[in-house]
Order: sequence, then C-alpha cells, then structure tokens
Amino acid sequence: MFLFLIAAGLSLIFGVLRVLNFAHGTFYMLGAYATFQLVQWLGVSGGRFWLTALGGALFVAALGGLVERLLFRHLYGKEELYQLLFTYALALILGDAAKMLWGTQQKSVSRPPELSSAFQVFGATIPTYNLFIILLGPAIALAFWLVLQRTRVGRYIRAAALDRETLGALGVNVDALYTGVFVLASFLGGLGGALISPMRATTPWGLLGRPIR
Repeated sequence: MFLFLIAAGLSLIFGVLRVLNFAHGTFYMLGAYATFQLVQWLGVSGGRFWLTALGGALFVAALGGLVERLLFRHLYGKEELYQLLFTYALALILGDAAKMLWGTQQKSVSRPPELSSAFQVFGATIPTYNLFIILLGPAIALAFWLVLQRTRVGRYIRAAALDRETLGALGVNVDALYTGVFVLASFLGGLGGALISPMRATTPWGLLGRPIR
C-alpha cells in the first residue's frame, strides 16, 4: 500500500506534467518527518495520531505546491536529462535539509492506541494497525479511480495528459490544474510516509532500508 501511494503520485506527475520527478521519494520521507514532529507536539492519544498524519501529508502537499510554482514550472517541455538532474539535485537538497532539522538519528512514532493490539490468524500474529493499512490501500485506490473517472476534475486531468494546448483553448486554467495535480501527488507521497512512520524508523536515508540518494 505504501508503494502504491508513492507510485500513484509519481505516475500522476509523469502522466500529466511529463516530468520525471526523481525527488518524489523525498516527499515520502518528509511526510514521515513532519508526522514525527507533530507527534512530538501533540502526542498520539485521543485520536491525535490521525490528525498528525493528516497534518504531515498536508505539509508535504503545501511544499509540493511551492516547488511546482517556483521550480517545476520551468521544466515543462524540457528534455528528460534536465528534469532528472534538477529533481536529483532537489532530492539532495531536501535530504540535507532534513538532516539539519532532525539530525541523522532514527526517529520513531508510536502506533495509535486504538490500533495497537493484535489478533491471531491461522497461528500468525497480525497487528491491527497492519490490517488497517492493508484495507486502507484498496479504499484509497478506489477513491483515486472514482476521482479520475467520474468527476469533472478527473476528466480535465486525463485531458491534460493527452493534449494540454487543446484543453487550455477550451478555457481550462491548465497552470492551476498542473499545480493541483502536483499538490495531490505530493499529498499521496506524504500520506504514505506519515502512515508508515509507526512501522519503520525514520532516517534521512529512507524508510524502507534503502538510501534516498
């Protein structure tokens, strides 16, 4: 499910904006760090974990909107090599910024108390939080599909992926649509990092045991 959230946002950016966003994994990392910071301030009891996870994802979404407005807009239509070099440099900069803010030590977040139990299935112990994540994945995928296939905004997104110029000629604000797509993709990446923070230690080198750079 975590890989789906990352891949869904990445495919949105590449499919609509035609930009190879090599820094997308860094947004995933920042979602975990932002959630950790909010947990330090608010705690996880009384349902506050879900507020911190949402807050972490929204922080990454806002950061994605700024990055798109100020930086990515200059990459549209450029060669893939320029996109790759730029987004790789952005990943390095954001990774070093995370080190400056949170250090290099592992950061951990407690699981929400309401999902801290476990149950037995065929002799195997399954944490309740893990089951929640497994069920959440298909729910997000279904919501994602409904937005793209059954809403006007979804039709605009699919049309922008095919022909941006024609869509703009029909009166659609394509620049605002691109920003919205990038914000949504960043939100999905940040949400994945926020939800995995109780299951994996957060470090500047990534959440899945592999370096981000």
